[in-house]
Amino acid sequence: MNADFSQHKATFLLYPSRRDVWRKNAVPIRESIVNLANMISSFEPVYLGYDIPITQVINENVVPVKMQYNDVWIRDTGLIPVNNGGVNFLFNAWGGELYSDWEKDLTVASKMAEILKVPYSKCDLTLEGGNLATDGNGTLIAIKPTICGTNRNPQFSIQQIEERLKKILDIQNIIWLPEGLQYDETGGHVDNLCAFADSHSIFLAWTDDLNNPQYNIVRKVFNILSSAKNVNGDKFNIIKIPLPTIFTRSEDDCDGLEYNTNSKERLLGEKIQPSYINFVFVNGGVIVPQFEDKNDKKVLKIFEGFFLNSKVLPFAAREIVLGGGGIHCLTKNF
Repeated sequence: MNADFSQHKATFLLYPSRRDVWRKNAVPIRESIVNLANMISSFEPVYLGYDIPITQVINENVVPVKMQYNDVWIRDTGLIPVNNGGVNFLFNAWGGELYSDWEKDLTVASKMAEILKVPYSKCDLTLEGGNLATDGNGTLIAIKPTICGTNRNPQFSIQQIEERLKKILDIQNIIWLPEGLQYDETGGHVDNLCAFADSHSIFLAWTDDLNNPQYNIVRKVFNILSSAKNVNGDKFNIIKIPLPTIFTRSEDDCDGLEYNTNSKERLLGEKIQPSYINFVFVNGGVIVPQFEDKNDKKVLKIFEGFFLNSKVLPFAAREIVLGGGGIHCLTKNF
């Protein structure tokens, strides 16, 4: 499996239309996604999938493509890059927890392959790309319960799942994590918790606040990653990235949301945990989410200090986390 920090042919995003997920008739999130697409297009080609007309101005390096999808989380539904081709996994809307119709999402990966003109293989495992992190050299990190759980792949043993992952993703080493962050509506994805910054360094979400519900979770993960080794027997460098403050969904955050009996209801007062780990690599750059939080500038400096040869750009991402994900979740590099 190719690492996020490897060279990309392009990045894909999808244009939003759901009004049960996105507030104010999905107008603010459309602006955010087009802004993100335009920003990425300064570094590499961008394909912006759409199923309704795009009303915002897109840069010349953003190519609009007609596609079918149920929602915009292409990190989870899109083609997984492996060597010179890709892998198309099954998808069931995060264990069937977030919406009941995902038929269009099942077409996203093959459409990407068609656009890119690359071969791809199908795998009979149900999982999401946001729960896969790799160093690009044979090591994979994933959160175990959301791959080996009752609502994804219950028909397979852990050994069978590992065998499939190793074969189809061309990996040799799997580091299983026991759980994701609290308030992650996917059930727990690795791209909110930790990410490879390069082939030997891992960014890990962190808090020193004893009252923070993530406190014990991140320490368990730190202990696992500190003792883990890559395929060459070398340990990883763990870099702690402060978590943004947990916030609750306000009346304004709920403005215009439509109730849908077939999808998760987004409720007033619901707790939301943003994460800086949900960042995006582009060719020659790194895009870092910002949340109007006290840790925004501090984290940006950490990224700037680590990625000395890349352009580090901030991106306002609060609108995106209201829908349940982050900028990494919205993008699929290939």
